[in-house]
Amino acid sequence: MFDIWIQELNNNGLCKHERELFLHKIPYMAASAYKIDPLFKQPGIYLWGCDDIPRYIGKTERSFKKRLFNRYIPRKCGTTCKSPTQCGISEILRDYYESSQLNVFRTTFEKNKKMTKEQIEKDLTITIRSYERLYGALDFSQFEKENIWFAILPFEDTNKKFIDIFETLFIHSAQNYNDKKRYPELLNKGKMDIDKDESSIF
Repeated sequence: MFDIWIQELNNNGLCKHERELFLHKIPYMAASAYKIDPLFKQPGIYLWGCDDIPRYIGKTERSFKKRLFNRYIPRKCGTTCKSPTQCGISEILRDYYESSQLNVFRTTFEKNKKMTKEQIEKDLTITIRSYERLYGALDFSQFEKENIWFAILPFEDTNKKFIDIFETLFIHSAQNYNDKKRYPELLNKGKMDIDKDESSIF
């Protein structure tokens, strides 16, 4: 099912109108114009991507609006927030550091998350709420912000109980897709290993 979804997204391209929210890639920089749409009130699965590369599969059992605008999409006050969102952090990183330094941070993050986070917070005088948020921001910072998008797959409230299952299936499928295309690993590929460990208990 993920392969069908990503194929539709690639074929349809970027959303240019609110009528195109479903099965289109939504540029995060344009997202604020669409957040009052009823689709954003629904729960479901979301995908973040850069260019044609899937980067992250996530879920929300509440609403896309609450999840996406609280964690990812920059607030109206822009990148000057003391505690910016993931995309807000990526914008600040891109503006403040040379690409070579960002590459160093991506490497050091894998070895010492705490040190990397503290160094960036000190340099930029911001608070980064989680390692996951910084990890995603460091990844996004290697792409032009105009090429970063997300897509939503809404669920009816009566089907919310299936969201966890679909998230797991989509993470596996998206990683397989990236492997076939020789794209970078999915940011939350590690969830596949957690699922394997949990299943081995039974």
